[in-house]
Amino acid sequence: MIPTEQIVPVVAGVKLALSPRRKRPAIGILLGLLLTLCAARAEGPDDDYLAIYGIMDQADALNASGKTSQAHAKYAEAQAALTQFQRANPTWDNKIISYRLNYLAEKLAATSKKAVAPGNTSATTATAAGKKEAALVSKSPVKLLAAGSEPRTALRLHPSAGDKQTVVMTLKMAMSTGVAGKEMPAVNMPAMLMTMDIGVKDVSSAGDITYEMIFSDATVAADTNIPPAIANALKTSLAGIRGMTGTGRMSDHGIVKGVEMKVPAAADPQLKQTMDQMKESFSSSSTPLPEEAVGPGAKWEYKTQLKSQGMAIDQTIDYELVAIEGDRLTLRTILTQNAANQKIQNPAMPGLKMNLTKLTGTGTGSSTLDLAHVMPVTGTLAEKSETVMSMNVGQQEQTMDMKMDMNVSFETK
Repeated sequence: MIPTEQIVPVVAGVKLALSPRRKRPAIGILLGLLLTLCAARAEGPDDDYLAIYGIMDQADALNASGKTSQAHAKYAEAQAALTQFQRANPTWDNKIISYRLNYLAEKLAATSKKAVAPGNTSATTATAAGKKEAALVSKSPVKLLAAGSEPRTALRLHPSAGDKQTVVMTLKMAMSTGVAGKEMPAVNMPAMLMTMDIGVKDVSSAGDITYEMIFSDATVAADTNIPPAIANALKTSLAGIRGMTGTGRMSDHGIVKGVEMKVPAAADPQLKQTMDQMKESFSSSSTPLPEEAVGPGAKWEYKTQLKSQGMAIDQTIDYELVAIEGDRLTLRTILTQNAANQKIQNPAMPGLKMNLTKLTGTGTGSSTLDLAHVMPVTGTLAEKSETVMSMNVGQQEQTMDMKMDMNVSFETK
């Protein structure tokens, strides 16, 4: 039987050893909380590019087998996806993108000539397929459910270059874990306070907002109910957050298009490793806005798939516009998370896979948004989640059930 301290839960970026002997909570706890607060994390650009490369590979295979019309449609699909990818990731390797776009243009021209024949409509079909794919790729991930009452207005972020905000976040978390039917001692973490300074660097003519951020402070609130050893260890880990900087870009609809984080040279090695793994997908807090004009009572949803430590998690956030006064919006949110059965890597034992059999999460929150700024003015989120995982060791299956309660509040100065 594997000792329980070697079974490590990983939930939405949270990594926590179960051993009561381990006195230093992993810095991944903090990062996981930030990701939950953000609630907008998506696959990294590398994953997106590989998916597009897979479409190109399919097109090449179809072309080689003489299925010219189908190949042409696939090349068109890849071209539309890659063009959108380039717009969404302007800092990604432009040499590779340019090379692939030129390749696709040549293939489209070549297959178009072969596909067209008297009375043959395959080229028209392929072109239509390409246009349809382009429309799907550029389609907003925000779905309007109800437009709300009149008067209605199109909601767009419009901060000015040089605008600054200071965001103070308070995070509180509690965990309970059962291993092989045996309940482990509950883990209550002291409240963590983090201060992040945000500055708008540029606003493009298309409305894209580029901003810079720095974690100017990170500490632990005094709590007599928390053992001093745990509080001090967490303070030490949080110290590595101070000075961490980054840049981000989002559309005027609040859709994050990319975030890059820079870890201080003196930071904890674990923090460096974690940030290196997820730097392309670390997302800032934002509120996706619908394309359509809306009024009080409007409702919309934002669906995305989170990727964390190899897990694919489906997430839906439902928004309700409670009130609107000029640029200031009052919103209510409902968050749900689910994950299908899948195998994930056990971070404590490389090479050993774990079975994720259940992951569910629900949360409710509220926030106030000022369209003249990047970050919400105020907000709260209360979330509960449950994760059940198992792994086979010899002829025996070990099962672990972890429940987590989390409360987040933030205020912008």
